[in-house]
Amino acid sequence: MLSNYFLKQEENKKIAVLGLGREGRATLNFFKKNKIKAEALDAKFDRNYINKLKKYNLIFRTPGFPRLHPKLLAAEKNGAAISSHIKLFFDLCPAKIIGVTGTKGKTTTALLIYQILKTKYKNSVFVAGNLGKPALDILSKLNKKSLVILELSSFQLQDLDKSPHIAVITNITIDHLDPSGKFGPATHQTAKEYFDAKVNIIKYQSAKDFAVINPSLKNKIKKTGRGKKIYPNPLFFQTKLRGLYNLKNIALAIQVGKTLKVPEKNILKAVKNFKGVEHRLKFIKKINGVSFYNDSAATNPDATLAALKSFNEPIHLILGGSDKGLNYQKLAGYISKSKNVKSVMLIGQLKNKIYRIFKPRLEFQVKKIKSLKTAVLTAFKNTAKNEVVLLSPGAASFDMFESYAERGEKFKKLVRGLKSRR
Repeated sequence: MLSNYFLKQEENKKIAVLGLGREGRATLNFFKKNKIKAEALDAKFDRNYINKLKKYNLIFRTPGFPRLHPKLLAAEKNGAAISSHIKLFFDLCPAKIIGVTGTKGKTTTALLIYQILKTKYKNSVFVAGNLGKPALDILSKLNKKSLVILELSSFQLQDLDKSPHIAVITNITIDHLDPSGKFGPATHQTAKEYFDAKVNIIKYQSAKDFAVINPSLKNKIKKTGRGKKIYPNPLFFQTKLRGLYNLKNIALAIQVGKTLKVPEKNILKAVKNFKGVEHRLKFIKKINGVSFYNDSAATNPDATLAALKSFNEPIHLILGGSDKGLNYQKLAGYISKSKNVKSVMLIGQLKNKIYRIFKPRLEFQVKKIKSLKTAVLTAFKNTAKNEVVLLSPGAASFDMFESYAERGEKFKKLVRGLKSRR
């Protein structure tokens, strides 16, 4: 099938896979299995790899490589076709696709949709993309009766020219920006570029498709795409998840279930039993009445703000990480007026920058802490019974950790190593 596709679409093309991250490796393996010749371009093998793009007619970009990088645009201008793992999957997939995107909440929403749909469609439901396996890894298992839930990042969506049958948008706030123009990995140059990339998920829908969208976005995207737009409002369901934003995500997932005719009792049972996603406002442990929550996946200030609004208990917040040019004024303003944020421990590259923002508002305790370990020990020492220690950094992790997941795992390990106070 794939050989025929390439003979028809890209005859005599010299193919490159640009970047050998998770998705790049999967793309290359997929080609090898289907006897399609492709070469890998990656800094691990050749520091000068970026200057070799001109040799290729067809380039498969990975999400970590900016679509608007000057070298990639130059190759395109010289006649190279630019594609991606996800674009190829959309071209070849026989199944109906449910695509989920958003600045935050997409993993939780995608996994809950998966749990809801499995109650009716059993083994015909698959989850892939930014979550789970790379999409091409599951292609051979799919048929016309299958349902595929794809979690899609802005980088996967940026040059996508097809939209899924059901598109879900949890929210769109500013993230992944690099206005310096340095074209670092996984960055956008402007807020508009980022927004437009997200909205691609509905841009190419037909009148037979559905767009399930956070109501807050209604005025911004109501004229985009031809799919039937549905804006479900959050209701109170029996759930293990905390926070209004999770109720909004649940409402989106429930609407997808209804659209695909899943019985209501199945939907409500799936919602009730859903335990949430690791590193996303996840309860770890209670020690001497102090509750510890891991929200390491909160990599921008809006996500931290949403987490803070999920608690009524007094909070001791661990905040900070690597700087990606985001604005912390709104978060600082909320915290300074909050009645339940008792202290803030600042860590990482951002600690001095955020401290300067907080300095005029020192109605509460703010400390600059040298490490995550010290922050956990300090918080535990100063936190009383029935209070909360919350890791919700509002920043990327790359100054201290390889990923937010590694940061979250380290936090969990530190918490579980605490000894009860007498």
